[in-house]
Amino acid sequence: MASTSVVPADTRFPDGRLPAVDASASAYGDDVRTGPDGHPNADDLAGIAERQRQQGHPGVALQLAERVLTYAPDNAQALKTQISSLSNLGAHRRAEQLREQYQPNWPQATQRRFDADVATVAIRDGIQEQARLERRHYYVTSNTELEKSLDSLNANLERFPPGSEASLRTRFDRLVVWRRLNRFEPVIDDYQALQRESANIPTYAKGPVAEAYLARRQPQTAARLYREVIDANPQAPLSVRTGYYYALIESEDYAGAAQQLARLDDRTPTWRYRENETAAPVPNWERSEIDRLRVRDAAYRNHEDVALDRATTLYRAAPRNTDVINALATAERARGWYQQAQATIALAKGYAPNDKATRLNIAENAQDLEAFTRWRATSEALAEQFPSDSAVRRNRLEWLDRQHFSVEGQGSVGSSHGGDAVNGSQDGDYQLRLNSPWSEGGYRAYVEQSYQWGEYDEGAQRHGRQGLGVERQWLRRHWWAALSGERLNDDLGLDLGWSQWLGDHWQYQLRTQTQSPETPLRAERDDLDGRLYQTQLTWRQNESREATLTLGALDISDGNLRSDISADLTQRIQASAHHQTRLIGSLSAEHNRDVDADYYNPENQRTAGITLEHDWLTWRRYDRSLTQNLALGAASEWESGYGGAPGYEASYGHTWQLTRTWSINYGIGWESHAYEGEREKRWYGQFGFEGGL
Repeated sequence: MASTSVVPADTRFPDGRLPAVDASASAYGDDVRTGPDGHPNADDLAGIAERQRQQGHPGVALQLAERVLTYAPDNAQALKTQISSLSNLGAHRRAEQLREQYQPNWPQATQRRFDADVATVAIRDGIQEQARLERRHYYVTSNTELEKSLDSLNANLERFPPGSEASLRTRFDRLVVWRRLNRFEPVIDDYQALQRESANIPTYAKGPVAEAYLARRQPQTAARLYREVIDANPQAPLSVRTGYYYALIESEDYAGAAQQLARLDDRTPTWRYRENETAAPVPNWERSEIDRLRVRDAAYRNHEDVALDRATTLYRAAPRNTDVINALATAERARGWYQQAQATIALAKGYAPNDKATRLNIAENAQDLEAFTRWRATSEALAEQFPSDSAVRRNRLEWLDRQHFSVEGQGSVGSSHGGDAVNGSQDGDYQLRLNSPWSEGGYRAYVEQSYQWGEYDEGAQRHGRQGLGVERQWLRRHWWAALSGERLNDDLGLDLGWSQWLGDHWQYQLRTQTQSPETPLRAERDDLDGRLYQTQLTWRQNESREATLTLGALDISDGNLRSDISADLTQRIQASAHHQTRLIGSLSAEHNRDVDADYYNPENQRTAGITLEHDWLTWRRYDRSLTQNLALGAASEWESGYGGAPGYEASYGHTWQLTRTWSINYGIGWESHAYEGEREKRWYGQFGFEGGL
């Protein structure tokens, strides 16, 4: 840091080399006299050496000063030039040793520069020590040397005059140290102060400032600073070039990020350059980082299959590399294969149990597997050790979210024309639910309120229920039990359910309700109740393909048994960073006992339909986003006694993620179906929300 660049020597030494050691004075130039001992005059050569240093040629200056000192060891100018040249070339420790040994009479500004050089050496050594200890997972002591260097910088700033060259350089160096210690706020604050003072901030300090802005969720500013550093030096450190990629991703500039990744991929060879072609090849460690970045890039673009293929290829090439193993586990988890990811993480833990990335992977996968004890213990330890890490902090906050009450609600209102067999002329419903915090064992209580109404020719029908229940979720198992009724003292009903995942691909669910809300509203008017029995089997291949089979029976107290079977297959047919499209095929059949009923009750119904759904992530800013949702559906519907008829549905809505824990959704829709031979068209609107309290 802060070293002087070496440039070609001037015309006095055009090839950058000095004359022979025993050359005469004239070999150095006509202005060099011969000394009394036959050597070139020491003062003349020492003066030339200092001018060479000041003109930006510290290498030549150092050689010339050391040559003078071989026969004039007490020459003060040669000694000063030697020390200054060593400092210019980055050999600060050696320069400091000579300065302490000879204690030359420096100008005050020069002395301050050497004090700054000593601090620079401490920073460089501290960064190297931090990297060494982190590679060995000694995180607790990894910052010790950098903390000491920060103390030295602050002490220097108290001694250096404000605005002096040494003071400014010390402030630039302090930006680097603050960043390495993850103290992002002081980095940004002092950078802005330097800008107000019109300081010319060097590129080596702009990279850490860009990282601080990125960590504090100001990606546009970070991208601009990264770009300035790269424009000044296309071979900037890899952290700067990859940081620019992340800044573009977090700015939602996926096209620009793709271009930057392509440049990184093209310009980062697998093997390092070798001057001696006969020597053994040296792997380029930067290539591994780029390869893992390509895995993450595919995941960012919702190309989970590509991410997994790339991660698997890396794993086959380096099966004991913990970074690669963690990348593979993350790719597996993105596909919904949590148990497979857990087995992969176990490999990384076996090789490096104290590695931060491995431990974070354990915490995140424990969250998905609902292994709450392991999740809590791991996230607590990580948060204590790495409080400034954004991924660690987010995982910890998601655990703490479970300790808060939450609320959710959904409602709709519709208007129908052309028939009133099902919905009447007006209809509506809503469901509200308040959840208690989760216990550590995965238990929580809840209360809920549901209400539905409809306007029919014979008058309005309304029905509301309140419920109180308890549920437990753990290890991807879920059971619940609730009592519900009108004002909790009339027509009490019981809702029981159980679901469980069997591996990563199969889930089953069982449910029964003694006062089911599936009972038709007109049946409720006649004081009828329905008992529901339902089982569901789900097969999930990955994030793109899923199938569900549902069997149900509604036993209504008028003697009607309504049995149904349905199956659907969901296939994602397109995915990118901001767009996802799914095609859903569905089949269903329903049979009702032939009973005299006032509610809609065909003996048999069959439906075969297809629906196209598209989600457009229109805007996103970290935890806040807007997604537009569009669905178009068509079906062939058949009803006993009336034959077949087409059915159509269309809906459009918005989903707003307001904060990390709060979201709302709303939309409108239109549908057209035939009931009892009459075409009913219905417009409807819906609104929903959920969040933590």
